Amino acid sequence: DPAAAEKPASHFAQCWNYRYSSGYGSAEFSRHHFGARGHDVLRIESAHVVEDGKSLFLSIPDLQPVNQLHLRLQPNPGVERDLFMTVHRLDEYFQCGQPRRTATKTIEPHPILADLTIATTRVPNPWLKRNHQARPVVIEAGKNLTYATRSFTAAPGEALRLTLKNPDVVPHNWALLKPGSLQRVGELTNRLVADPEAAARHYIPRTEDVLVYSDVVSPQDEFTIWFKAPEKPGRYPYLCTFPGHWMVMNGELIVE
Repeated sequence: DPAAAEKPASHFAQCWNYRYSSGYGSAEFSRHHFGARGHDVLRIESAHVVEDGKSLFLSIPDLQPVNQLHLRLQPNPGVERDLFMTVHRLDEYFQCGQPRRTATKTIEPHPILADLTIATTRVPNPWLKRNHQARPVVIEAGKNLTYATRSFTAAPGEALRLTLKNPDVVPHNWALLKPGSLQRVGELTNRLVADPEAAARHYIPRTEDVLVYSDVVSPQDEFTIWFKAPEKPGRYPYLCTFPGHWMVMNGELIVE
């Protein structure tokens, strides 16, 4: 029934991933926030019955390769059908005779590639050597992709024990940068969504502008690193390098 089927609100779409590992079974994880449990609701932009009268085209701009895509369709009033499928890859844009509303998008790698990379090439954090003389500093993730601690100070070369606590519902990390490099590094982090090896590097971009970093910290967890503050006084930005977080999730270490 085109009158019912061509209403985007008649349909529902969500997706999630599983974690490929040596263990049996897996929890259900968000595709949008790596490591966070849960599902992502996908916006259905439009719905069209194609020429044969029996096929339905749904425009879902945020569709990506995922372990599980769930569609709840309503082809006729009061009639619902559930479809579950794995999206291994995306084909070319389907020409259904309707104008294309969305711009060309970056196709993310299949989720299993990130899991295989983590299992085989995970990069160890270089700042795990304990220093009992280091001053403790706690950085806590806030709500709405922020740091509750927006700045702190240190003496030149001071030994620090920094703990990143994550009470949020999505993963975060912490990376200290060279002065003046926030915008440059932030733009690099946004490109990591297309890099299957990014998760193994804790979403740290390959650049000398990054001085120190933590691992990605899962929700309700924490992670500690030991390092020395830069010797040169100045303002050193820090940020979360998880793709899309840095624009609001950033702060500043003031060395003086």
